[in-house]
Amino acid sequence: MLDHTFILTTFAIGLILVAWARGLGFRERALALARQACQRAGVQLLDESVSLAGLRPVWHRGVPAIRRTYQFEFSRGGDRRAGFLRFVGGRPEAVWLDHPEGGLWNP
Repeated sequence: MLDHTFILTTFAIGLILVAWARGLGFRERALALARQACQRAGVQLLDESVSLAGLRPVWHRGVPAIRRTYQFEFSRGGDRRAGFLRFVGGRPEAVWLDHPEGGLWNP
């Protein structure tokens, strides 16, 4: 007979694995969006990577959601600058580039 501790531990590990897999999916989407934003702005995405900068629960359109913020770096003429992407729930909300000609782009 299975013990309750084993069942709860297995369930918790399963939840962690699902959350990790979903996080990888969001990271890939964030990377694609960062590439697109850099291409539109005429700058170069550095290191071809994004990193999770924040994860926070929020209310979005009356329902609880998770806001994920990713950061990346890009170059314009040799100088290193910062960019951020924000997802709410599963949808991209905003992209911000520290760019002299403007920063915010809504996907």
